[in-house]
Amino acid sequence: MTADVVPKRPASAQSPLVPPRSPRRPLPAARVPDVDYELMTAARRIIEDALCVVRGERVLVVVDRPRRDVGVALAAVVREVGATCALVELEALCARPVPQVLPVMHAALESAQASVLLAGFVDDELPMRLEYLDRVRALGLRHAHMVGVSRRSIIAGFSVDPQRVRDVSRAVRMRLRPDSVLRLKTALGSDLTVRLEPAHRVVEHVGVIRPGKWENLPSGELMTAPRLVEGVFVCDASMGASFGEAAGLLTRTPVRLDIAASVVTRVSCSDRRLQRAVEAFVRSEPGASRVGTAVLGTNVGIATATGELICDQNLPGLHVSLGNTFPLMTGALATTRAQLSLTCCSSNVDLDGAPLLRGGRYMIG
Repeated sequence: MTADVVPKRPASAQSPLVPPRSPRRPLPAARVPDVDYELMTAARRIIEDALCVVRGERVLVVVDRPRRDVGVALAAVVREVGATCALVELEALCARPVPQVLPVMHAALESAQASVLLAGFVDDELPMRLEYLDRVRALGLRHAHMVGVSRRSIIAGFSVDPQRVRDVSRAVRMRLRPDSVLRLKTALGSDLTVRLEPAHRVVEHVGVIRPGKWENLPSGELMTAPRLVEGVFVCDASMGASFGEAAGLLTRTPVRLDIAASVVTRVSCSDRRLQRAVEAFVRSEPGASRVGTAVLGTNVGIATATGELICDQNLPGLHVSLGNTFPLMTGALATTRAQLSLTCCSSNVDLDGAPLLRGGRYMIG
């Protein structure tokens, strides 16, 4: 018997059991939502690392209109951790300046465990800011004080893991003696000697905020009220107050302060308007002309000055502040409510005759 012979189907022919192939269509392109990853990383470090917000808590975030995008990022992170956020815009409550803590803010503070105040410097709002801090202490809240801080400074100030800032801060503090002498020199003419006061505490601000406490963020500094300050300080990064915020980065218009026995004896600057503003501050009240604090910036994530004080005072280097000695923290006896912080770039600092910083970089092995 012969086997049936099945004729071969041409290779190009389709089997009747297989549906014809349709032309391949390209898959639709996946849309990645626009996310500001740098800002969101900084917001997480503020909410999770600094304020330690956990599920079930309530957080008040107070912002002004120019910083609303940062407030939105902070609120998003609060919700991510399972907490509740009240986002309040100052301009939506009343015209600036806001003279006092308003009822809406009072009510939100009463039910919160943590808060953030993120707004520009407005001199007439100082009473409101001081009242806000009083409420924070009275209610036992954890508070991030971010006055004069923009997106740029937030990203710069939170560019490294906060643990690195804490490690550097503690390594520097371990090298300080109660009577240490710091010597500052910069290319623009700073030549300043700072002698520490053994009776005064050296305070760490490293971005961990406890209940009933507040910190300026970004953070990373060691602060004390010194015994004696002598020499010349050239402020070429940024300074506080509304006139400092308006001036911004001072690399082109540095402000020189001659200091004798811890008191400012002369102010000079090529920007005469800025010079007159600093001179007016120095004369504003008793104690305003005296160096109140000396600060070693320890935030190694900040590579260059931003022109925003709250960030630049953490720039690695030696900075000074006139007026307030923060007696509750430092233990100093004399003080005044007036305060003007001044910062400089690319510090060369010796500690007890040994190199501590060169070009704004710590010489710590």
